[in-house]
Amino acid sequence: MKNKSIGGQNNHKVPWTIPNFQRQDINSMKRVLDSGWLSMGNEVKKFENMVRSYLGISYAVAVNNGTSALDVALKCLGIGHDDEVIIPAFTYVATGNAVVYNHATPVFVDIDDTLNINPYLIEEKITDRTKAIMNIDFGGNVSNYSELLKISNEFDIPLIVDGAQSFGCEYHKKKCCTHGLINTTSFHAAKIITTIEGGMVFTNDKKMYHAAQILRNQGQTSRYLHSLLGNNYRMIDVVAAMGVSQMVRFKKTLKRRIEKAVYYKEHLKNVEYPRELKNIKNNYFLFLIVTDKRDKLNNYLNKNGIETRINYPIAVNEQPVLKKFSSEVFPKSKEAASRVLSLPMFHSLTREQQDYVINKINSFLS
Repeated sequence: MKNKSIGGQNNHKVPWTIPNFQRQDINSMKRVLDSGWLSMGNEVKKFENMVRSYLGISYAVAVNNGTSALDVALKCLGIGHDDEVIIPAFTYVATGNAVVYNHATPVFVDIDDTLNINPYLIEEKITDRTKAIMNIDFGGNVSNYSELLKISNEFDIPLIVDGAQSFGCEYHKKKCCTHGLINTTSFHAAKIITTIEGGMVFTNDKKMYHAAQILRNQGQTSRYLHSLLGNNYRMIDVVAAMGVSQMVRFKKTLKRRIEKAVYYKEHLKNVEYPRELKNIKNNYFLFLIVTDKRDKLNNYLNKNGIETRINYPIAVNEQPVLKKFSSEVFPKSKEAASRVLSLPMFHSLTREQQDYVINKINSFLS
């Protein structure tokens, strides 16, 4: 069975990523198709329970994608008109969009050298309208949760964790996607665990859990009784079966990915990396390098058959859809947008492919 890169066939010598589909995943999906039950059912429940158990959290609610998970999380907290939600200025646009979906205002905070929100800049952005702090662990590099939780507790502002990139990470031996009052993740095709599209909401709060279940299913509290304005965010059994299959081997998948990251770091020269905090475990969803020659290096690698990604070339506060919310310039975010490059990283990446990437980068930067 041949895997294809995200978006279709890839003719690069080294693609940026290839989904980690194995024969057992396909067999699991086929089993569900053969069963005749295709919508949300027992496979979704099984997937939720496996992920919940892995994270060591009380409740998990599967949805159709990571953005839906963010929307559900915000709605569980009652975020609405005139509310403010603090988010990093350097993140994927979905983080900000989810705030706007709920008629609230995203309030941007600059990042630090970890490429994550700088917790020491948050307090100055808090107002009486601040109803949540939403954080993301960029590329799998873990944020300073001690400081984030300190601020959350001191000001009684809920912490939401957008864990779209940090499933499998740890902070001081505690699994990421668990630090917030409510947390989310994504199972998009590029992610380490994928259901092609999918997401999940996590919490230890029973009320939040019940609200999330209702919101993902058209606000239905009992058969044909709809008490909340929800949406059709249900995950279906066909894709959940793939998630179940992938969870069985997830620890080995994660171990292999970290080994590839270590190999890159042992052999790449003249590059910088995002700063990592002590006592964290990075899943290397993105393998990121930082260089002043980013754009020239990127073009050089692409011309030599190496696919890369620039995550992200525009800070989220400068995106046309969101820039109306702030005219502030965030220097660290702007710098990251011009210096950060994501190298090929996927389960089937071979040592030969890595060596090719390493040699090309070392040659260019020598």
